[in-house]
Amino acid sequence: MLAVVIACVGVGFAVSSRRTISDESLELSPTQFVTTAKRTASVNMLAVGDNLIHKPIYEQAQSRTKDGSYDFSPVYANLKDLITAADIAVINQETMMSSLHEVSTYPCFNTPTVMAKQLADLGFDVLTIANNHMLDKASKGLISTLDLINSTDGLLASGAYHSREEYTDLEIVNVNGITFAFLSFTEHTNGITLPTDKEDYAIYLEERDDVRLQVEYADKAADVVVVSMHAGVEYSDEPYYVQTEFAQDVVDWGADLILGTHPHTLQPVEYLTNPDGKEVPVLYSLGNFVSAQNKPKRLIGGMANITFHKDFSTGEVKIDKPLFDIVITHYRAGYSGLKLYRLADYTSSLAASHGVGDFTLDFIYDHIRTVIGDEYLIDAYKTK
Repeated sequence: MLAVVIACVGVGFAVSSRRTISDESLELSPTQFVTTAKRTASVNMLAVGDNLIHKPIYEQAQSRTKDGSYDFSPVYANLKDLITAADIAVINQETMMSSLHEVSTYPCFNTPTVMAKQLADLGFDVLTIANNHMLDKASKGLISTLDLINSTDGLLASGAYHSREEYTDLEIVNVNGITFAFLSFTEHTNGITLPTDKEDYAIYLEERDDVRLQVEYADKAADVVVVSMHAGVEYSDEPYYVQTEFAQDVVDWGADLILGTHPHTLQPVEYLTNPDGKEVPVLYSLGNFVSAQNKPKRLIGGMANITFHKDFSTGEVKIDKPLFDIVITHYRAGYSGLKLYRLADYTSSLAASHGVGDFTLDFIYDHIRTVIGDEYLIDAYKTK
């Protein structure tokens, strides 16, 4: 870890303490979200995991053009219809997209800025950027990425701020008459810390006072509070105490749905009970959406479908059981031809040709049934 930190920006390890949000300072600013869907009492959300752009992915994207630009669209093309069909589509943008820095790969990522528009064109709406790589290009890279996302038509960034005043001014999204607040927090940033005068650019899980006030005020302002939690042990199939304790805290404070990222593998779904007795779904890890990692479990990601129903006469919103579709990152030897497939469209011959080796449909189905369970899988995968 020390080598990674020094290679990136060479700063300290501790998450510095800072003043917390005051109750009086927090304001609520409703923002209308543009949607072409009919005004109804329901909203379908699609939530996916880490958009983790390694060198093979951006090099292949550049090879598709003649002018040195990047075309990522073939990687995602098989899933575009699924993404655009959702009323809201949420993705964790794991790698920053700074116009101030050169494109780079692990351990300090920076993705071509065209990725933002291409995600918008795919149909994504909300990009969470509170994650362990958000400071890979220091504070300037984070703010450059934040500005890029929020200046791209159709996109909203969650999890980074220019100032304390900004992150106490909550963005409320209105879709089909149901209002949503999207909050995003990270466990750590790989030991890289923000300068004292810029420490309000992000909120860490351990900063519970700030987390609590954001969640509680979001609960007052919106029908649905969606909390993205970037935490856990990488490559583990099970959540650990930092995830479970944080999840229960934010549920107690008003969160209606928790989306987990960071482990790069799928983890189970659990329901936690809030003080009013309401059961709140926690998706501990959606795994990778796309990556050039080289272990089978890291190439199997979750695409969670969550439907919200509002009774306009009472204002009550109910949430259906999350159902998982599955995305497979496929590539041949040397990471060539990297692209995504929906598992329902993935064949035995494709699995046999996978560059990772020892990748079979039996392995995939055994894995998702073990980790997610039939209860949370879409019908297409229950009879395979």
